[in-house]
Amino acid sequence: MASLGANPRRTPQGPRPGAASSGFPSPAPVPGPREAEEEEVEEEEELAEIHLCVLWNSGYLGIAYYDTSDSTIHFMPDAPDHESLKLLQRVLDEINPQSVVTSAKQDENMTRFLGKLASQEHREPKRPEIIFLPSVDFGLEISKQRLLSGNYSFIPDAMTATEKILFLSSIIPFDCLLTVRALGGLLKFLGRRR
Repeated sequence: MASLGANPRRTPQGPRPGAASSGFPSPAPVPGPREAEEEEVEEEEELAEIHLCVLWNSGYLGIAYYDTSDSTIHFMPDAPDHESLKLLQRVLDEINPQSVVTSAKQDENMTRFLGKLASQEHREPKRPEIIFLPSVDFGLEISKQRLLSGNYSFIPDAMTATEKILFLSSIIPFDCLLTVRALGGLLKFLGRRR
């Protein structure tokens, strides 16, 4: 029986995993269906961006964010947050936004917090860009107007202005003033980015 470099007492060993064979070129690994799906999801996640708009005033936090992966705006009704802004830090850790939009006119605690956030060199995976908009962009009345005058895919064109107001009032907590202002500021930011 002929053998090519194999010892009858030992099983011939091929090249180590990941090592190229000296006789044949190593083909590139072909991902299986599950691996291909995982790579597509990773690529989509890399392309997806989250833009967070936040306001803090008198111990309350108003948050709204836009997720480009599903073109959805999410918001959190006004919530109490300590001066150290622990709730805001938890939100930032959870959603990992690309940008944080806020008013140029801000409380000293928020200014300090955002300064620390912007200076974090080793934040994983990446620290967000801090964007300050003029405080007028976060005015309550202008924010309400932006929300009510927006074109939304989930609202039929046949709906009257009154029906639209009632419908949006059932979704958006207009009594949460910081959230309404954050939503208005977020819409202004998104309008500028187009």
